[in-house]
Amino acid sequence: MIEKQIIKLMLDKKFYAEYKGQVSRNVFQGSFGSLYDTIQKAHDKYDADISIDELYSLHTTVFNPALTRAAKEQFSELLEDIKETQEPSKEIADDIIKILIERDVAQKIAIEATEIFNGKPADFNFITNLIEKHKTGLPTEKLEAVTNDITQLLDELNVVSKWQFNLSVLKNNIGGIGPGNLMIAFARPEVGKTAFWVSLVSAPYGFAEQGAKVHAFINEEPAVRTQMRAISSFTGLNKEQIVEDVDKAHDDWVKIKDNIKMIDTVDWSMDDIDSHCEKHKPDIIVIDQLDKVNMKGTYARTDEKLRAIYTSAREIAKRRECVVIAISQASADAHNRDHISFDMMENSKTGKAAEADLIIGIGNRASNDSTNNNRILNISKNKITGWHGEPSCIIDKYISRFTD
Repeated sequence: MIEKQIIKLMLDKKFYAEYKGQVSRNVFQGSFGSLYDTIQKAHDKYDADISIDELYSLHTTVFNPALTRAAKEQFSELLEDIKETQEPSKEIADDIIKILIERDVAQKIAIEATEIFNGKPADFNFITNLIEKHKTGLPTEKLEAVTNDITQLLDELNVVSKWQFNLSVLKNNIGGIGPGNLMIAFARPEVGKTAFWVSLVSAPYGFAEQGAKVHAFINEEPAVRTQMRAISSFTGLNKEQIVEDVDKAHDDWVKIKDNIKMIDTVDWSMDDIDSHCEKHKPDIIVIDQLDKVNMKGTYARTDEKLRAIYTSAREIAKRRECVVIAISQASADAHNRDHISFDMMENSKTGKAAEADLIIGIGNRASNDSTNNNRILNISKNKITGWHGEPSCIIDKYISRFTD
């Protein structure tokens, strides 16, 4: 009964916008979880409230076209029940959501305890993190209105975009990113995803030189290789030049080396990353690639797991007051294209884009010229300033540096 009430309230765009950060797919059981997936995708795609009839069409035709007739009939009956369900007041809805979150946490702890009883090594960090997430999941009291003091507002806005981009076209139109932000950068293989974030972090005037403590979790290539990319990006020396003059490279690199940590994380989970952030308190974390990080729990489908991963990344950004930069692949639709949008991310229909504040796709048109270093930065989502541009830039692959 209570799940029906929350599902019905979530059809309202305003209610969904207010509560989506607190309500994850995991709090719903059975068919309700599948319906909530559809609601999330619909709100991400359409800027309007959703009716029960529209929810049925979206669920059975747009987002799940392979459903059997029996499954469609089951959802039709469920939606009829939801249509007849009385909507609770906002105060009661707060309590219902709290109950759903508590139930989800209790179930996860029970599953973990059962696995420990059956011989699995105890992972008390996982249980501790679950309890902490529950404590921070819902506010215990309403927040006060923001200040109306102009000077204080400007100071707070500076915190929001604390770390400035070192590409002038991004700095002039977006400014920067700050605590709580989730940014996604995506591209096809060999286009320059890793070089892009390495350049933002390590190239001159990048986040590290601004003083940010950056921890990068690497599961795409050996972290030692990414570290060499960072050294080249800052010093402007390629690998051969570094070998020829190690002292020069060292004298430059020493200026920012303590602000950058590269960590091999092939077998890490999102809980491992969260525990690391709690202990070391980085200003910015980069996860290359986020889709490959493990996620504890049981998921019937890949899209459910990916949505949980990106929701967790968003929660880490907020809870640990850091920036999360997630690196992802582009689908085959983006191959040899310079203009790409976030629906060309691999597994984009999982709702990954819904969690992000900023999404940048790196486009590259096919060329017979092997020296073609032109790239297009497609700003397909920008909740920071609202600017959506497609500026061109140049990549120097040998030193992992992007320039205007």
